[in-house]
Parts: sequence; structure tokens; C-alpha cells
Amino acid sequence: MASPCGSLPGLAAVLAELYKCSVNANATRPTQDVEELARAILCGVHAHRRHGKDAADVSCLALTLISKMVAAVTSHAAHCCHDVLEVLLQDLDVVSQMVSLSRSDATANANANVLLLLQVGNFSCEDHVIRHMAAKSASACVVYQLQESGVVNPAWRGTCERALLSLPAGPRLDACLWSLTCVLQKLLRDNRQELVRTLVTAFDASVSAAAARFLPAGHAVANAVANDDAIADTFCLLLDLLEVLLAASAAVASSGARSPNLTSVHAAALMADVSRAPHYFVRKRVALLLKRALLRKAGEDWLGACGETAAPPADVGRLAAAAVDAVAADWLPSIRVELPSYLGGTGGGGEAGKCDTAMLRAVSLLVIKSVQHRPTSAAAGAGETGVHLARLWRFLREKGVRPPDGRHDCAVLPLLFAEQDDDLMEAAKAALAIFLRLRDVCGWDESTGDQSSCAAGCNPHCHFLFFLRAVSWDHRILLDFLVSAETCFLEYLLRYLRHLRSDRRGFAASCRRLDAEGPPGTGAWAGAWDCLVRLRLLVARLHRNKLFPYKADALLRLLTQTAERLRPD
Repeated sequence: MASPCGSLPGLAAVLAELYKCSVNANATRPTQDVEELARAILCGVHAHRRHGKDAADVSCLALTLISKMVAAVTSHAAHCCHDVLEVLLQDLDVVSQMVSLSRSDATANANANVLLLLQVGNFSCEDHVIRHMAAKSASACVVYQLQESGVVNPAWRGTCERALLSLPAGPRLDACLWSLTCVLQKLLRDNRQELVRTLVTAFDASVSAAAARFLPAGHAVANAVANDDAIADTFCLLLDLLEVLLAASAAVASSGARSPNLTSVHAAALMADVSRAPHYFVRKRVALLLKRALLRKAGEDWLGACGETAAPPADVGRLAAAAVDAVAADWLPSIRVELPSYLGGTGGGGEAGKCDTAMLRAVSLLVIKSVQHRPTSAAAGAGETGVHLARLWRFLREKGVRPPDGRHDCAVLPLLFAEQDDDLMEAAKAALAIFLRLRDVCGWDESTGDQSSCAAGCNPHCHFLFFLRAVSWDHRILLDFLVSAETCFLEYLLRYLRHLRSDRRGFAASCRRLDAEGPPGTGAWAGAWDCLVRLRLLVARLHRNKLFPYKADALLRLLTQTAERLRPD
């Protein structure tokens, strides 16, 4: 029988024929038997080591073929792949040969030509493309084996644990971080919570050790890590893994287990990295992670789930405390914000001198949500909260977020978040919560609450009126927000209307101020009242005809009460 690792053109032809079979169930099955096909794939995985760079495409084809075969077997789309995949996983142990190859790993293979190639795993390959595709293919195999048997592949687990626990950082650690993140993401998307718990528990100690190494609490060591340009990519891969672990916290908590929230444990170091990391993309990535952790929306980009992920109050409180302490220590002025990036480079396509608003929004939400979650004592009053918010408004103004009148701090948030609806609603909801807490703690009444809240930049009436003016008092846009699952507008609107119906005087004061500061046009009071009345009529008609997506009785009741309360005299 000819060796499956014969000529490179012959090997490429066999792999191409098998690839067609994996993507098309009606394709002609290769003439080789199952074992020959499996060994051909294995030879292809290592072709770049035997034949040099000229065989890189063959290695990529073999690695891609493994992923396609897993997908085909999982979806029952190509029956010719099942037996070949089983030989690869069980007899040839292809996962161990992709991730880490020691002599003991290779002893199970009888083919001498294959043994010559078992010197180093593709996770350590210097070719970035091959290394990435090896991590992708190994991850697909690990997920398949987990779903079939509930067992974590021992070779993959051992390689990842050794990489997480060892120094220095390098290609193998990068591949392991990416692979572990990929496997967890796939299990979370498939809602396999039991398997998520199994995987998180298995890697708890090693991931915690890696986080302690890259996210030290001591600033001297943190500077040494942050200023090493060679590990910037590794650092970002670790941040991706931390976000996935945040998203997985619900699955872990449901079993009664308690895994440390590494983002909150190392919150102080992460806050420092927002201002101190030498690469801007690293600073921005850390800020976005911290923002999502506080909003409890980890994994929103890839999980596709609405709502909030589970996060114990202690974890949120620890993260909020670290952020507030950093703001008190003059953290905001040390944050460097660059021009926004576009496909054509940096700064093109935007206004001259305009800072990256995505970074500004992340930092702003981080501060506002932290102030919201930080308890306010009666002794401290509004002073401490006002100082923290004043520092934020000053920071934003210095970065170019300046309201037209230049004085009203309540106008800063609507201006900053004008292009990001979900963040706008989160900021408005947090500002409302801060106002209500300060009103209760400080004893603000109708005469003092308006001025004090405007001074702190957290007047909920101003925020709501700025929002209505930005959408031209159009009730149909509010309806779009109400039926959308992408924002927390319904929750915000219900909370605000409960406050509005009992604070006509404060609402009137905000209307007068906006009319005096804003351009000529529709008066704030008339515009808001008309918008809410029209919204109530539209929602009522849709609800009556069973065209509204959820039960709207509470919303309609509040809209009716508020409209009556605000009816012009």
C-alpha cells in the first residue's frame, strides 16, 4: 500500500477530493479506504514541516478539512466523513498532534512516515495562518468530543494548562487562549450550560494563574507587563477570554459553584491599563471590557442574547469601587484618546480633531455606572458624587464634547451618546438612578432638586427633553425604541414616567431652561406633552389590535397619568 505521505501533488489531490465530499453529500467518495484517508489528512496537517513553505497551502487545506468534517458530521450532511473523523480522533489522536506532540503522544501511531513529523505541534508553528487554523480545527474537534462524550480532550487540556501556567508568552499561549475562548463561545451559543460548567471548572486554576501574571495588582509589575510590545496580542486574547468567562458566569452560578470573577478581582490593574498601556487598541479593549462587565452585557457582540448576564452584587460593587477610586485619584486626565479609526486609517472620514467617541462612551459609562453602584452616605451627601461627575464632564469637554451653550452639563451625555442608542439609554437610566438616590439621601425638594441635579449633570428631566428634541419630538421613534430588544428604553421610560408624574415643577423648570438655551422652535413642554399623548394613542391602538409585542398595561397607565399631569393649563 502506498504511503499516504507520498508526493505533495498526490496528497493535495486526495485532500481536495475529500473536501468536496465533506461539503457536498452528493459528491463522489474517494477510492481510498477510511484509514488511508485519515492518514492522508494527518500527513497534510504536517506537510509544511516535511516539505517546507511550499506545502503551507496543503497544511491549511488539511486543517480546514478537519473543521468541515466536524461541521458535516454534526449536521449529518455528509455521511462519508463520519468514519474518517472517528479514525482521526480515536486512532490517530489528531487533536494531540495539532496542539502538542511529545514522544508519548506519538507512540500510538504505527506509521513510520507520520512519526518523523511528530516533533512539534501546530500551536507552536511560527506561521500565523497555520497556527490559527490549527487552533480553529482543534477547537472544533474538542467541542465535538465534548458534545458526544462530555469529556474534555486530555491532550488539548494539558497543552492549554501548561501554556497558561508557563513563561514566557509566545505563539503556543496565544493559540491556547484563542482556542479556549472559541470553545467556550461555541458552547455558550449552543446553550450547553453543563459543558460550560465542566470547562470553566477544569481551567479555573490555570486561567486564574495566567490572569495573576498578566494583570498584577502592583503597579511596578503591571508597567513591566504593559510596556512589553511583544505580548500586546496575548494581552488582548486574555481580555477576550475574561469576557467569555463573564458571559459564562450564569452557567457556573446555576450549579451552585462559585468561580472568581477575574475582571473584578483585577479591576484596579485593568483600570490602570486603560490609561497606561502603550498601545491604544489595548487601552480601548480594556475600557470596553470594563464597561460590559458593569453593564452585565459580556459577550453581546457574539452571543446575540438580550438582557443582562449574571453578576453577583459583590463583583459589581468591587469593580465599581475600583473605578470610583481611580476617578478620585485623578485617573481621567491620564487617559489618552486618539482620533477614530476607519478603513482608510486613523482620523479620516470624521470631523477634524474629533476624538474616538467609542472610547469616550466606554469611559463615560464606566464612570457613571460605577457612581450609580457606589453607595452614597448622608454625611458625604451630593458632594462626593458631584465631584466625580464634574471630573467626567470636564474630561469630556477637554476631549471635544461641548454642548452648544457650553455651560449646561446635562447636555453632555445626550451629545456624546447621540449615535449609540443602547449606550444612551444605559447612561440615562444610570443618571436617573443617581438622581433618585441623591434626592432621597440629601433630602432634595422641588425647589432645590432641579438646581442641584443640573449642577451635577444628572437632571433626568433635562436628559429626557434633550432626547425628545434630538428625535424632533417624534412619537414614532419612541415606538421603535419600545418594540426593539436592542436597548433598555422600556425600563428607562417606565422609571422616568413614575418620577415625572410626581415632579411637574422640576419638569417645568427644565423646560424653561431648554427653551432659553435651545434654538427657536417647538417649546419643550408642548413638544413633550404632544409626543407622549400621541405615543399613548398609538400604543393603545396597537395593543388593542394585538399588534404590540408585549403586555403594555403598565406603560399605558403611566402614559395616561403623565399626560393628564402635564396637560397645559
